[in-house]
Amino acid sequence: MQLLLKHTYLLDIDGIKSDLERLWRRYQYILDNPNWDDLNEARAILFLTGRVFCEEIVPGAIKRRLHLLAKPVSEIDFYSAIDNESQNLSLLRSDPLFCQLEELYRLAKEYKNRNANGGYYLDEERFMKLYEQFKPAQDASLKLGYRGKFGADLESFGL
Repeated sequence: MQLLLKHTYLLDIDGIKSDLERLWRRYQYILDNPNWDDLNEARAILFLTGRVFCEEIVPGAIKRRLHLLAKPVSEIDFYSAIDNESQNLSLLRSDPLFCQLEELYRLAKEYKNRNANGGYYLDEERFMKLYEQFKPAQDASLKLGYRGKFGADLESFGL
């Protein structure tokens, strides 16, 4: 995670891709070969990459740089231009910093929606089923829910 933060600070898109891929591979390896200790590592990867990185760090990194663009834009205008494939994109893309920020945003968005053997982002329902299966007997009454919440309704995940 430290390298991921460093590469984000430097806007090193290739480094970010590499770090996310490394974490994704480790997460998938754990889901394919689960044990209790590794599932807790997978939980940390899920939380740190899916929640903290994609939902807090990336938007924060983008927000802090928007005023540095050749033609500064607001957050809402930035996201709207990209998500709606705005006609202004060709003009905005003439700024190399905008291109880097766009790539960072698209990378985080793509990662967040990634899955291999599940329907929810980052194979979370698969993780939850394994977590429930492997948790120690003393924790049997604790139910892990969507987005790492305990006691949440697990019906929608078939648990």
